[in-house]
Amino acid sequence: MKTIGFFGGTFDPIHVGHLFLALQLAEYHKLDQVLICPAFCSPFKKNHSPTASAKHRLEMVRLAVQEISCIQVLANEVEQEKISYTIDTIRSLPFARYYLLLSEESAASFMDWKDADELARLAPPLIGCRKGAGALPPQLDYLKRGLTPTKSMEISSTEIRERLKNRLYCGHLVPAKALDYIERYQLYSR
Repeated sequence: MKTIGFFGGTFDPIHVGHLFLALQLAEYHKLDQVLICPAFCSPFKKNHSPTASAKHRLEMVRLAVQEISCIQVLANEVEQEKISYTIDTIRSLPFARYYLLLSEESAASFMDWKDADELARLAPPLIGCRKGAGALPPQLDYLKRGLTPTKSMEISSTEIRERLKNRLYCGHLVPAKALDYIERYQLYSR
């Protein structure tokens, strides 16, 4: 059976840290494929919309992964144009063995996700772990078997947006084709 990693997020913008984490988890667990799925609107960010539109974020993701054969873009959540819940997307996918790819930061709030227990059953989380099992809250002990040693890239989309707004170089943080797209449409210049 095909094993697929599901990697969701706002990706506002996508950066090399996202790709680094997804590839480390995919290689460590020998996944056949990674689906990267930009959210139309994260339930955790309802009161704080992404800076770039869903259409622009989807295109940046497409450009960023264009040459990475094991990563495919899933546009379901953007196309639905509503709040995106990972469990709903996972339920809608064709039959395969899915794993949810998470950073430690995302895993820390996992119990707040819609139908978290069912999601963990349908797509067991694989968590990129730099700090060790102690980084997870005690109520997430059952996720510890998915902890995966990964290297760290301390990059945030917030930092990148600020750098772009201040016209600072970001070629070391954002894949070149996505950065060209950002510059062409001046997505974060204001």
